[in-house]
Amino acid sequence: MRFWQKLTEYLFYLFVFLFPWQVKLILRPAATNFNEIGFYFTQCLLLVIILLFLILKLRERNENETISPLWYLLAGLELFVFISVLLAPDRFLALYHYLLFLLALGLFFLTREGTAVFNYQDSFFNKAKIIYSFLAGLLLQAVLGIYQFLSQGSFAFKYLGLALHDPAVLGTAVIETASGRWLRAYGGLDHPNILGGVLALGLLLSAYLLARKKMLNNARNLLESVFLFLFYFIALSALFFTFSRAAWLAFAVGLLILFFRLRRQKDRWVFSRFVALLFFSLTLILIVVSPFHELVAARVSAETRLEQKSISEREQYLGQAATLLKSNWFLGVGLGNYTVALALIEPGGEPTAYQPVHDVLLLLWAESGLISLFFFLAFLYVLFKKNRREAYALVLGGALLVLLFFDHWLLSLPFGVLFFFFILGLI
Repeated sequence: MRFWQKLTEYLFYLFVFLFPWQVKLILRPAATNFNEIGFYFTQCLLLVIILLFLILKLRERNENETISPLWYLLAGLELFVFISVLLAPDRFLALYHYLLFLLALGLFFLTREGTAVFNYQDSFFNKAKIIYSFLAGLLLQAVLGIYQFLSQGSFAFKYLGLALHDPAVLGTAVIETASGRWLRAYGGLDHPNILGGVLALGLLLSAYLLARKKMLNNARNLLESVFLFLFYFIALSALFFTFSRAAWLAFAVGLLILFFRLRRQKDRWVFSRFVALLFFSLTLILIVVSPFHELVAARVSAETRLEQKSISEREQYLGQAATLLKSNWFLGVGLGNYTVALALIEPGGEPTAYQPVHDVLLLLWAESGLISLFFFLAFLYVLFKKNRREAYALVLGGALLVLLFFDHWLLSLPFGVLFFFFILGLI
């Protein structure tokens, strides 16, 4: 039994480390990732871990264990998400996204409940090891993103799920200035906004750990502190090179919340270390920004052609969402079928022109209906209320809220759904 417990535990740490890499087998190709159907290597690994975990949990079950209200709310959300699958124009695509949703719930269960399931001295999953495994995997993504921006190119390697990104090709995420088209950092993910969002949350976790870390107690603490410093400043540079405004804002909001939360704590050394970290962060940002101030100005002022196009497209997406909601407000158009439904009401456009609305709440409402949105919001409310005393919970929650309002990838893409529930599991 001990062997299977340890195997499941370290397989989970391996999954978290490999999580950002997008190695997949495409079963049904499509013009965009929103309509594509495929299986990711990490999804297969996660499924094995969940099955092992459930078997071990049944052997160690506690009959007096109470069920948290969170699970009732998730059950209600799951029910109406399933109903939307039955109404979808592309039911195969909807079923695929429904299975991803169930897998995401399994990941949330593993991450949240895995430390309190078994009755032996050491916890089943160590939350610190989960976070360090995640940050170690994300560090590789950050290094890759920095390389992509500085070299203004990327290479394709299917065995790591890496795609080719050429700034000269239309459709590639770039910043356009008088000096030309500049490739934004993708890492191994589908878009710079995704890399930026993941880096923002990883940076907030590392900032919290650095502020609370007692560095000189022993060799292990010193080694962990060195890793956290290394990760933080490399990831901060990579976050800048994504040029994701939503990710920048999410990181800033998270830091602001963490500032006020740590300021209220009795341990003044923790707050002092955090202020020192902010000072060094600002110094690094000024150093990195200086050679690329033209790109920052273009991204912030939003006056160039591509930035104006981006803003007008987001306004267009909001109008399309309103059109879909007029006739599908109660049960939605079907999970994962937002762009399919758009193509039906606005036929004749290029497949890549159909994009989800850049707001997760509106997207969930349009795809799965009003009651699904209610259960989702109630779930988030109960989760954060229950963990409101934890400083990092509100920090991650504030950053997630920004990403929910300004992008769609946390719901529209397979990686995003799993990542969203993974972060919620850490709270």
